[in-house]
Amino acid sequence: MNIQKIISELSQDTQKSLKDRLANVDRLLLRDPKHSSALELKSAIDAEFVRRKIAGRKKIGLLWWEPRDRGFPTTHAYETKDSVVPVATIFKNNTHTATRKDVYSVRVGEHELPELFSEVEVARQAGSEAWEQH
Repeated sequence: MNIQKIISELSQDTQKSLKDRLANVDRLLLRDPKHSSALELKSAIDAEFVRRKIAGRKKIGLLWWEPRDRGFPTTHAYETKDSVVPVATIFKNNTHTATRKDVYSVRVGEHELPELFSEVEVARQAGSEAWEQH
């Protein structure tokens, strides 16, 4: 299949399909780091992930929060929907257990909030409120 055709259809792929494609490309690049088609596809997949994160942002308070990706331990917030520099971040510090519920911490700018949170939505709200007071 033509690499340009694959790239043109990336926006129609599921998130899982994109991750699978990226894993395959990464394996190929381990064997041949200068493989031009693989480099081009990797770049296009990375751009599609960024496009989806920006399109999926939702406004809470004054901040635009990116969608949560369970494969990554962080979720970022931005001043505007199209910003590229995060101003707040939620970190998943541990795994939920029956006795450990509060596993999310929030950093706004250089300031870490003192409390931990059990839900991402509550952490987002706290981060947005802290940004408004910032």
